Amino acid sequence: MATKKAAEAEVQPRPTVRDAMRSVLANAKLIAGADGLDHPIEWVRLMETPEVQPRAGDLMFTSGFPIKDDMAAQIRLVGRIADSGGAGLVVRPLPYLRKLPPEMLSEADRLNVPLFTIAADVQFIDLMAPLLERIINAEHWRLKRSIEIHRRFTELVLDGKGVTEICRTLAELLESSVVIEDASFHLLAHAGSSADPHRKETIQRQGTPQRVLFDPQIQRMLREVEANRAPVKVPPFPHVGMSRERLIAPILAGGQVLGYISVLDHPPHNEELAFMAIEQAALVLALAVAKERELSEVEGRVRGEFLEDLLHGTYGDESAAQRRARHLGYPLSGSHIVMLVDIDDFRGFNKARQISEDAIQALKRDFLRRVTGVVRTSYARALVQGRSDQVVSLLPLGTEAGDHQIRVHALGVQIQQAIADWKPGFTVSVGFSGPAEAPAGVAGSLREVTSVMESLARFKRWSQVVAVPELGLTGLLAAVTDERLVDYSRRHLGPLIKHDATRKGNLVATLRAYLETGEQQQAAQRLRVHPNTLRYRLDRIREISGVDLEDPETRLNLAVALRVQALLGM
Repeated sequence: MATKKAAEAEVQPRPTVRDAMRSVLANAKLIAGADGLDHPIEWVRLMETPEVQPRAGDLMFTSGFPIKDDMAAQIRLVGRIADSGGAGLVVRPLPYLRKLPPEMLSEADRLNVPLFTIAADVQFIDLMAPLLERIINAEHWRLKRSIEIHRRFTELVLDGKGVTEICRTLAELLESSVVIEDASFHLLAHAGSSADPHRKETIQRQGTPQRVLFDPQIQRMLREVEANRAPVKVPPFPHVGMSRERLIAPILAGGQVLGYISVLDHPPHNEELAFMAIEQAALVLALAVAKERELSEVEGRVRGEFLEDLLHGTYGDESAAQRRARHLGYPLSGSHIVMLVDIDDFRGFNKARQISEDAIQALKRDFLRRVTGVVRTSYARALVQGRSDQVVSLLPLGTEAGDHQIRVHALGVQIQQAIADWKPGFTVSVGFSGPAEAPAGVAGSLREVTSVMESLARFKRWSQVVAVPELGLTGLLAAVTDERLVDYSRRHLGPLIKHDATRKGNLVATLRAYLETGEQQQAAQRLRVHPNTLRYRLDRIREISGVDLEDPETRLNLAVALRVQALLGM
């Protein structure tokens, strides 16, 4: 605590005109330009010859001798200071000016240039020296802090630390909340806490939601940040949950944006420190992000090749598979599940939007990255690989799988939600195989879940989360061709379907309710009809189709035909 207080005591940011007014200019009289008191003072200068020109951040001192006989020049002096970005003007009217013209005061008010007067016995050096000392001390402190910040981040790079450690260090330096995202606004790291709703949602969803990114005001702000190529202070955008102002900086390498730093709750008393630290962090993050991207690509290829060999049974012998698994940190012992995530009707999606090939490939890469991010939160060591418009993953259940069905189903729902948040209207189906031993059982599990996913697509059953062991009869039907299924359904239900179509009847619905409930009274309740009406309809079913509803084999055939009809949407 004592160290922290000592560090705070050393903080000496550049003074503002208001600060000077409270100290060295305490006896000066502010006569105009009060709205400019927060101008920072970067230097102090004496203007006693015509050659001296105002500069940005200068607090000018003058006796008015060069312009004592030129009222227009006295008025223009205020405009010159304003045009150059000067901090303000201190005038000693006596003995040369005696009284400042009212127009000069009006101009200072109009241009927000603080205008002070001092007594004739006050020496300029007595005012300028303390201010110069304060400015030089602030510059010295700034240099020390800059060197310290540079050293901290350089050590992180030299020690091989990554994005997470850089993010944590930046948050500690600024005592702020920090988020780092990649160029697609997928969360890379975060540190510190904040009550800002958008910040909480970004962390929860592992990246900035698409509804925020597509907002026109946010789009304009991001273009400004990228064009500025440096940290920018961003105002709140309450309509998207950004309730506080923040500092945002691009992470750049070779002119390419690799990501963004977002800082909340930065120290208000020393914003300059925050800008310095963010600039240094952006430099080392560019190295870290590029390095991690390269390592990730290499690791992804190696892990992907191993997964492909397991899926196709081309891994060699079991001992070779075990060696590769140990090298990659994948636990090959115990049970495993093959998961497929399939983009629903991806061909129709592309055709409807006429997306270019480059855009399609970028879409697939982003799709893989987002699915991988969700999978790794539940199964950190899972093997994940992209395959065209699919993502295939091998999930390790371990030697004690337990009640894995609930866990994997929840994972499927999380993936669907993440994709929906990323691209509204974009849906995926997720399929899981049954538990299998590795490496020998992985290829069979892939064939099993692939067959089911192809059948779902064939039946246009989109946005599903299915596990092969839970499919039962539907899983068996999935392996049968559409033609045979249609023929089977028509053979058993054809007369009833024709009757309902021509007479606007409901015999097929009655048969389904009767077979699913197994009892006339319950079927009548489901259909909300009188039991006598149900018996009449069952008699009509017997007459039209010529079936014996008491025969178990007949009932089974009819139940299967009804399931086929539902699958095919007949």
